[in-house]
Amino acid sequence: MSFSLSERRALVVGAGGGIGEVTSQVLAGLGAQVVLVDRIAPTALADRIAADGGSAVALQADVVNEADRNAILCEAGPLDILVYLAAICPWDDWTDPGWDDVFDDVIAVNLKAPTQMARSVMPGMAARGWGRIVLVGSVAGRLGGLIAGPHYVASKGGLHALVKWLAQRGGPQNVLVNGVAPASTDTAMIAGKPVDLTRIPLGRKSRPEEIAWPIAFLCSPAASYICGTILDVNGGVAMT
Repeated sequence: MSFSLSERRALVVGAGGGIGEVTSQVLAGLGAQVVLVDRIAPTALADRIAADGGSAVALQADVVNEADRNAILCEAGPLDILVYLAAICPWDDWTDPGWDDVFDDVIAVNLKAPTQMARSVMPGMAARGWGRIVLVGSVAGRLGGLIAGPHYVASKGGLHALVKWLAQRGGPQNVLVNGVAPASTDTAMIAGKPVDLTRIPLGRKSRPEEIAWPIAFLCSPAASYICGTILDVNGGVAMT
Protein backbone atom coordinates (compact mmCIF):
# COMPACT_ATOMS: atom_id res chain seq x y z
CA MET A 1 0.00 0.00 0.00
CA SER A 2 3.04 2.29 -0.01
CA PHE A 3 2.04 3.60 -3.43
CA SER A 4 -1.68 3.89 -2.81
CA LEU A 5 -3.25 7.32 -3.23
CA SER A 6 -6.72 6.19 -2.24
CA GLU A 7 -8.81 9.01 -0.75
CA ARG A 8 -6.25 11.61 -1.84
CA ARG A 9 -7.32 14.52 -4.03
CA ALA A 10 -4.80 15.72 -6.60
CA LEU A 11 -4.74 18.85 -8.74
CA VAL A 12 -2.74 18.40 -11.95
CA VAL A 13 -1.97 21.67 -13.72
CA GLY A 14 -1.04 21.11 -17.34
CA ALA A 15 -3.00 17.88 -17.67
CA GLY A 16 -4.05 18.40 -21.27
CA GLY A 17 -1.26 16.44 -22.94
CA GLY A 18 2.20 14.96 -22.77
CA ILE A 19 3.60 14.26 -19.31
CA GLY A 20 0.62 15.88 -17.60
CA GLU A 21 -1.89 13.64 -19.32
CA VAL A 22 -0.03 10.46 -18.42
CA THR A 23 0.65 11.65 -14.87
CA SER A 24 -3.07 12.21 -14.38
CA GLN A 25 -3.81 8.67 -15.53
CA VAL A 26 -1.15 7.21 -13.26
CA LEU A 27 -2.38 9.13 -10.21
CA ALA A 28 -5.96 8.07 -10.90
CA GLY A 29 -4.81 4.48 -11.33
CA LEU A 30 -3.25 4.63 -7.87
CA GLY A 31 -6.60 5.70 -6.45
CA ALA A 32 -6.40 9.49 -6.37
CA GLN A 33 -9.33 11.71 -7.25
CA VAL A 34 -7.82 13.93 -9.92
CA VAL A 35 -8.72 17.48 -10.88
CA LEU A 36 -7.42 18.10 -14.40
CA VAL A 37 -6.58 21.67 -15.39
CA ASP A 38 -5.42 23.15 -18.68
CA ARG A 39 -6.19 26.08 -20.95
CA ILE A 40 -8.70 23.82 -22.69
CA ALA A 41 -10.52 21.60 -20.21
CA PRO A 42 -9.25 18.02 -20.76
CA THR A 43 -12.70 16.48 -20.75
CA ALA A 44 -11.76 13.55 -22.98
CA LEU A 45 -9.05 12.58 -20.49
CA ALA A 46 -11.49 12.83 -17.60
CA ASP A 47 -13.89 10.58 -19.50
CA ARG A 48 -11.15 7.99 -20.12
CA ILE A 49 -10.18 7.98 -16.46
CA ALA A 50 -13.82 7.55 -15.45
CA ALA A 51 -14.25 4.74 -17.96
CA ASP A 52 -11.30 2.96 -16.33
CA GLY A 53 -12.99 3.23 -12.95
CA GLY A 54 -11.22 6.35 -11.71
CA SER A 55 -12.45 9.71 -10.49
CA ALA A 56 -11.68 12.85 -12.50
CA VAL A 57 -13.04 16.29 -13.20
CA ALA A 58 -11.78 18.55 -16.01
CA LEU A 59 -11.48 22.31 -15.59
CA GLN A 60 -10.44 25.11 -17.93
CA ALA A 61 -8.11 27.80 -16.66
CA ASP A 62 -5.30 30.12 -17.59
CA VAL A 63 -3.27 29.83 -14.41
CA VAL A 64 -1.56 33.16 -15.06
CA ASN A 65 -4.95 34.76 -14.49
CA GLU A 66 -5.74 35.27 -10.80
CA ALA A 67 -9.48 34.91 -11.24
CA ASP A 68 -9.02 31.61 -13.08
CA ARG A 69 -6.68 30.30 -10.39
CA ASN A 70 -9.10 31.21 -7.63
CA ALA A 71 -11.99 29.61 -9.49
CA ILE A 72 -10.29 26.25 -10.00
CA LEU A 73 -9.03 26.16 -6.41
CA CYS A 74 -12.53 26.89 -5.16
CA GLU A 75 -14.03 24.17 -7.33
CA ALA A 76 -11.28 21.65 -6.54
CA GLY A 77 -11.88 21.85 -2.80
CA PRO A 78 -9.36 20.66 -0.20
CA LEU A 79 -6.28 19.25 -1.90
CA ASP A 80 -3.74 16.69 -0.79
CA ILE A 81 -1.54 16.85 -3.90
CA LEU A 82 -0.48 19.55 -6.33
CA VAL A 83 1.44 18.61 -9.47
CA TYR A 84 2.45 21.58 -11.60
CA LEU A 85 3.51 20.76 -15.16
CA ALA A 86 2.23 23.72 -17.16
CA ALA A 87 5.05 25.33 -19.13
CA ILE A 88 5.84 27.18 -22.31
CA CYS A 89 9.10 26.84 -24.21
CA PRO A 90 9.27 29.28 -27.12
CA TRP A 91 11.70 28.41 -29.88
CA ASP A 92 12.82 31.96 -30.60
CA ASP A 93 16.06 33.91 -30.42
CA TRP A 94 16.77 36.46 -27.73
CA THR A 95 17.72 38.96 -30.42
CA ASP A 96 14.20 38.82 -31.89
CA PRO A 97 11.98 41.91 -31.64
CA GLY A 98 9.60 41.64 -28.72
CA TRP A 99 11.70 39.02 -26.94
CA ASP A 100 11.41 40.83 -23.61
CA ASP A 101 7.65 40.30 -23.68
CA VAL A 102 8.14 36.61 -24.45
CA PHE A 103 10.52 36.37 -21.50
CA ASP A 104 7.84 37.81 -19.22
CA ASP A 105 5.30 35.29 -20.53
CA VAL A 106 7.63 32.36 -19.87
CA ILE A 107 8.38 33.48 -16.33
CA ALA A 108 4.67 34.06 -15.66
CA VAL A 109 3.66 30.52 -16.66
CA ASN A 110 6.74 28.52 -15.67
CA LEU A 111 7.67 30.20 -12.39
CA LYS A 112 5.27 32.82 -11.06
CA ALA A 113 2.10 30.73 -11.46
CA PRO A 114 3.45 27.67 -9.60
CA THR A 115 4.63 29.99 -6.83
CA GLN A 116 1.12 31.41 -6.56
CA MET A 117 -0.49 27.97 -6.68
CA ALA A 118 1.77 26.67 -3.92
CA ARG A 119 1.04 29.77 -1.83
CA SER A 120 -2.67 29.04 -2.15
CA VAL A 121 -2.68 25.31 -1.36
CA MET A 122 0.04 24.97 1.28
CA PRO A 123 -1.88 26.49 4.23
CA GLY A 124 -4.71 23.98 3.87
CA MET A 125 -2.29 21.08 3.51
CA ALA A 126 -0.39 22.26 6.59
CA ALA A 127 -3.58 22.54 8.62
CA ARG A 128 -4.49 18.94 7.71
CA GLY A 129 -0.96 17.69 8.37
CA TRP A 130 -0.41 16.07 4.98
CA GLY A 131 0.48 17.39 1.55
CA ARG A 132 2.57 16.65 -1.50
CA ILE A 133 3.67 19.21 -4.07
CA VAL A 134 5.67 18.24 -7.14
CA LEU A 135 6.94 20.96 -9.47
CA VAL A 136 8.24 19.76 -12.82
CA GLY A 137 11.46 21.48 -13.78
CA SER A 138 13.99 20.50 -16.40
CA VAL A 139 17.58 19.49 -16.94
CA ALA A 140 17.73 22.93 -18.59
CA GLY A 141 17.49 24.43 -15.12
CA ARG A 142 20.46 22.37 -13.98
CA LEU A 143 22.85 22.52 -16.92
CA GLY A 144 21.64 25.30 -19.18
CA GLY A 145 19.66 22.91 -21.34
CA LEU A 146 20.24 20.95 -24.51
CA ILE A 147 18.33 23.16 -26.95
CA ALA A 148 16.11 25.48 -24.84
CA GLY A 149 16.37 29.28 -24.79
CA PRO A 150 17.53 31.43 -21.87
CA HIS A 151 14.01 32.35 -20.75
CA TYR A 152 13.07 28.69 -20.34
CA VAL A 153 16.39 27.87 -18.67
CA ALA A 154 16.00 30.74 -16.20
CA SER A 155 12.41 29.79 -15.37
CA LYS A 156 13.30 26.17 -14.64
CA GLY A 157 16.37 27.08 -12.62
CA GLY A 158 14.17 29.36 -10.57
CA LEU A 159 11.62 26.58 -10.14
CA HIS A 160 14.29 24.26 -8.74
CA ALA A 161 15.28 26.91 -6.20
CA LEU A 162 11.60 27.45 -5.35
CA VAL A 163 11.23 23.74 -4.56
CA LYS A 164 13.88 24.04 -1.86
CA TRP A 165 12.42 27.24 -0.43
CA LEU A 166 8.96 25.70 -0.20
CA ALA A 167 10.28 22.41 1.17
CA GLN A 168 11.95 24.14 4.12
CA ARG A 169 8.66 25.74 5.07
CA GLY A 170 6.33 22.85 4.35
CA GLY A 171 8.36 20.02 5.88
CA PRO A 172 7.53 20.72 9.54
CA GLN A 173 3.81 20.31 8.73
CA ASN A 174 4.36 17.16 6.61
CA VAL A 175 3.87 19.09 3.38
CA LEU A 176 6.61 17.61 1.24
CA VAL A 177 7.72 19.63 -1.76
CA ASN A 178 9.93 18.07 -4.43
CA GLY A 179 10.71 18.48 -8.10
CA VAL A 180 11.44 16.39 -11.15
CA ALA A 181 13.95 17.39 -13.82
CA PRO A 182 13.36 15.64 -17.16
CA ALA A 183 15.53 16.04 -20.23
CA SER A 184 14.02 15.91 -23.72
CA THR A 185 10.74 14.01 -23.56
CA ASP A 186 8.83 12.75 -26.58
CA THR A 187 5.96 15.24 -26.44
CA ALA A 188 4.48 17.90 -28.70
CA MET A 189 6.64 20.57 -27.05
CA ILE A 190 9.81 19.33 -28.74
CA ALA A 191 8.34 17.57 -31.78
CA GLY A 192 10.62 18.16 -34.76
CA LYS A 193 13.31 19.90 -32.70
CA PRO A 194 16.97 18.91 -33.22
CA VAL A 195 17.70 17.00 -30.02
CA ASP A 196 21.28 15.67 -30.01
CA LEU A 197 20.80 12.16 -28.67
CA THR A 198 24.55 11.66 -28.36
CA ARG A 199 24.40 13.96 -25.32
CA ILE A 200 21.99 11.59 -23.59
CA PRO A 201 23.76 8.48 -22.23
CA LEU A 202 20.65 6.33 -22.77
CA GLY A 203 20.66 7.49 -26.40
CA ARG A 204 16.98 8.40 -26.67
CA LYS A 205 14.32 10.81 -25.52
CA SER A 206 12.20 9.79 -22.54
CA ARG A 207 8.62 8.65 -22.89
CA PRO A 208 5.97 10.61 -20.93
CA GLU A 209 5.24 7.63 -18.67
CA GLU A 210 8.91 7.51 -17.67
CA ILE A 211 8.46 10.94 -16.10
CA ALA A 212 4.91 10.36 -14.85
CA TRP A 213 5.77 7.41 -12.62
CA PRO A 214 8.55 9.23 -10.72
CA ILE A 215 6.12 12.13 -10.19
CA ALA A 216 3.56 9.71 -8.80
CA PHE A 217 6.21 8.16 -6.54
CA LEU A 218 6.94 11.56 -5.01
CA CYS A 219 3.21 11.98 -4.33
CA SER A 220 2.94 8.61 -2.61
CA PRO A 221 3.55 7.38 0.95
CA ALA A 222 6.64 5.60 -0.40
CA ALA A 223 8.36 8.99 -0.61
CA SER A 224 7.51 10.03 2.94
CA TYR A 225 11.10 11.05 3.80
CA ILE A 226 11.95 12.87 0.58
CA CYS A 227 11.83 16.63 0.98
CA GLY A 228 13.36 19.37 -1.17
CA THR A 229 14.80 17.00 -3.77
CA ILE A 230 15.06 17.62 -7.51
CA LEU A 231 14.80 14.12 -8.92
CA ASP A 232 16.88 13.76 -12.09
CA VAL A 233 14.91 11.70 -14.61
CA ASN A 234 16.90 12.54 -17.70
CA GLY A 235 18.61 9.45 -19.03
CA GLY A 236 21.93 10.34 -17.42
CA VAL A 237 22.33 13.83 -18.88
CA ALA A 238 22.85 15.20 -15.36
CA MET A 239 24.54 13.02 -12.77
CA THR A 240 24.71 15.10 -9.58
